[in-house]
Amino acid sequence: MTDLESWLSPRLAQVPESLRARILEAIVGDGWHETDAASGATIPDALRSFAEMLLEEARAGPPTHDTAITLLAADALITYACEAAAELGPEMLAGL
Repeated sequence: MTDLESWLSPRLAQVPESLRARILEAIVGDGWHETDAASGATIPDALRSFAEMLLEEARAGPPTHDTAITLLAADALITYACEAAAELGPEMLAGL
C-alpha cells in the first residue's frame, strides 16, 4: 500500500461505496507510486492531479449518471488535497 493509499484509506471508510469505488479507480488506474513521492510529488499534489484528471474526464463526454459520480469524486479529492496540505502546514495549503 502506498503512502497515498494509507493516508486516504481511513477517510474513505465512511464514504458511500459508489463514490469510494470511483475515487479508488482514479487513483489505482493512474498509478501514483512511491516513486512519485520520491521525485517530490506530495500527497496533496497527487490528490489535486487526480481531481483534475476526473474533471477533464467529466468534460469529455455528454453528461450521464457516471458524470455525476465522477464530479463528486473530483470534489472529494480536492477536499482531501486541502486536508492533506493543511496537515503539512499553511504554506503548503497556500500552494495548492
